[in-house]
Amino acid sequence: MPGELRLTLIVLSFILWLAGIYHRVRSQRTGERLDRTKEGWPILIGLRLSGLIAVVSAVGCLANAHWMAGTSWPAPMAGRWLGVAGFAGAVVWLLWMFRSLGRNVTDTVVTRKDAYLVVHGPYRFVRNPMYTGVLVMGLSLGLAMGNWLVPLATSVVFTLMAIRTRTEEKYLIERFGDRYREYMARVGRFFPR
Repeated sequence: MPGELRLTLIVLSFILWLAGIYHRVRSQRTGERLDRTKEGWPILIGLRLSGLIAVVSAVGCLANAHWMAGTSWPAPMAGRWLGVAGFAGAVVWLLWMFRSLGRNVTDTVVTRKDAYLVVHGPYRFVRNPMYTGVLVMGLSLGLAMGNWLVPLATSVVFTLMAIRTRTEEKYLIERFGDRYREYMARVGRFFPR
């Protein structure tokens, strides 16, 4: 992998990582404990395991592409840079999502006690911009790095998040009622209508 391509991916990943940590720490200042088991044990374990595989694969490929030689494929350079552009777009999208969601950020289906309904930022276009961003990010990284394991693991992550969306939306309807139902009717779940 060319040095400038690799460096670009590392810088973008670092920016996203810092922003994610900042927003998660900020949202947890309330000290509120969230019951992650509400999403169901198979989803809870499957999401974290497939997410770990995706992250470890991406980090391994960025650290030393030879470590991931068994999962590589000969992506053309133009395709790799297209993957970098897609990854950059996903990073910007996810940063916008974090900023819009504010203190509502959680890693589970349960909403915080002081949560408010967010319908601005990327939430104007899709109800689950994090899920969409994660999918685009994983597919783009796989193309940029010439690695099939990252998009495969990310696709599993996205599928599991899509399955748990029913549970998540049940809690959002309980919390926000008709306002959320109207929002659901107007805005697509993962992709704009």
